[in-house]
Amino acid sequence: MTEISATETIDADVVVVGGGGAGLRAAYDAAAAGARTVLVLKGGITKSGATAFGVAELAGFAVPDGAGDPLDSPQVHFEDIMKAGQGCNDARLVRVLVDEAISAANDLERWGVDFILDPKTGKPLVAMGDFASRPRNRKIYHHGKPITVALKTEIEKLGVTVIHHAAVMDLLRDDSGVNGVVALTNEGKQIAIRAGATVLATGGAGQMFNLSLMPPDITGDGYALAYRAGATMVNMEYMQAGFGTIKPALNIIMAWLWAFCPDFTDVQGRALLDGHLPQGTSSDQVMKTKVKHYPFSSSDDSRWLEIAAKHAMQRGAVTKAGGFLMDLRGVDEGVLPEGGDLAVMWEISKKWLLKRHIDVTKKPLEVALFGHSINGGLVISEHCESTVPGLFAVGETAGGPYGADRLGGNMLLNCQVFGKRAGRRAAEVGQQRRAHATKHMGPPPLARLGPAGGAPVKDATRRIKQIMTDGALVVRNERGLANAAQQLGALREEVDAGRFEVGSVKDMIELNEVSSMLETGTMMVAAARVRKETRGSHYRDDFPSSDPDMARPLMIRCGSSGPQVTPGTFESVR
Repeated sequence: MTEISATETIDADVVVVGGGGAGLRAAYDAAAAGARTVLVLKGGITKSGATAFGVAELAGFAVPDGAGDPLDSPQVHFEDIMKAGQGCNDARLVRVLVDEAISAANDLERWGVDFILDPKTGKPLVAMGDFASRPRNRKIYHHGKPITVALKTEIEKLGVTVIHHAAVMDLLRDDSGVNGVVALTNEGKQIAIRAGATVLATGGAGQMFNLSLMPPDITGDGYALAYRAGATMVNMEYMQAGFGTIKPALNIIMAWLWAFCPDFTDVQGRALLDGHLPQGTSSDQVMKTKVKHYPFSSSDDSRWLEIAAKHAMQRGAVTKAGGFLMDLRGVDEGVLPEGGDLAVMWEISKKWLLKRHIDVTKKPLEVALFGHSINGGLVISEHCESTVPGLFAVGETAGGPYGADRLGGNMLLNCQVFGKRAGRRAAEVGQQRRAHATKHMGPPPLARLGPAGGAPVKDATRRIKQIMTDGALVVRNERGLANAAQQLGALREEVDAGRFEVGSVKDMIELNEVSSMLETGTMMVAAARVRKETRGSHYRDDFPSSDPDMARPLMIRCGSSGPQVTPGTFESVR
């Protein structure tokens, strides 16, 4: 048995967990407000988190300044978000998001983030985003990586302490709330960071699925930490899924590619949509509707693409890698308006894919159905405070700005708007609570590695991915969800009973991620079972219609027998 090295204790005003756009922005603003700030991230800065993950040639950053359409405005943006949310998002958070969007874009420009320019006008390229009524998405090359690079420079200037390659294993907490975190480095060093304010910016939980367009460190850690600490969660049933390339590189299939109405077949050469379309609906109609948004949504006819794909997966009509074939060879590029934003982005996409050894002119793309983002998370105030004192959440870890569907370009925006607010409020709260946190919270007992002889931890990870892919990816029903709940519960019992071998620090960290995914998956499945209807990104084939009485969020709390899910309002739990 190997012992973890002795605990180091660090005292701070604010500790931020997660190094994506939201975490970096929160750390920057906390430090700028004068707080002693520590940033903990699983990987390296500008490499950890979803913001910098290179699975897309372009990212959108929504700015309702009228540059793309003079009829656009923060009010129109607000109405678009509320419409897409279908009764399940928090109007107060949405108002903050749209009113502070222009300021957030100005911050990025001041720090040197380059928005892509339209070659004809020399002005920022502005495109239509998912579920939007007006074009307002400025485009950034290489997804959100330029944002993380810029913020890295800014936090270095402010002297933020950064702990790289460390996983947060637990929260420090007592009856007064949360007072910091316990982290374990890849080298086996345990660090207790005592702080008056703790900001969770750990992203979502895309790694719960067999295929994900999220990086390996996105395993639901923030959701699980907060849930166990008693925080109220919301909208966990709403998750995005969509198509991406499998080999030779992972990459999002951008929505505009469907404008070509390409051949889309299973491994046997059968058109994927055959036998799935309602009478009077054509495959071209479905694909042209899909141009409006990347993620799966039950809100329009594009739904049949992902539903057909899931059915093909269930009958095994997929490639060895689990994919389908999308043929863009010889497509009619004339269907794209000359000089328009789609034509510009098509040229960017071709060049980007070619750099990743994907030539759309040579052979069909091998694409698959991926788990992606979660629209829910912790219930937060306008200043990102959770329902637990001292605990904040921001970015994809927080819930409320989105509901059943989410506008494209809003997540990078969300990270900057609420990252700024979280950092400033956390600095204030952290300085007020620091004396208590450092006085009363001693370091926890040292963690120890367990005895050999159990199953490999990676087997537990593999099982979670299969359970969630089978029971919760796109097509859901009571039978599949109940089966997923039973399997997740059984696996939880095995983990708690110590049936997996923890023979290294890597195993210990991975087992902690397994626990996070189990908690998150259980919440998602529980909420999906209660929502006996179809709405936005949540589709039930046993309840294929929307129920007007369910146009409201589902609140989730940790109970003695598992997640307690109840319809509610944001006002009632804040």
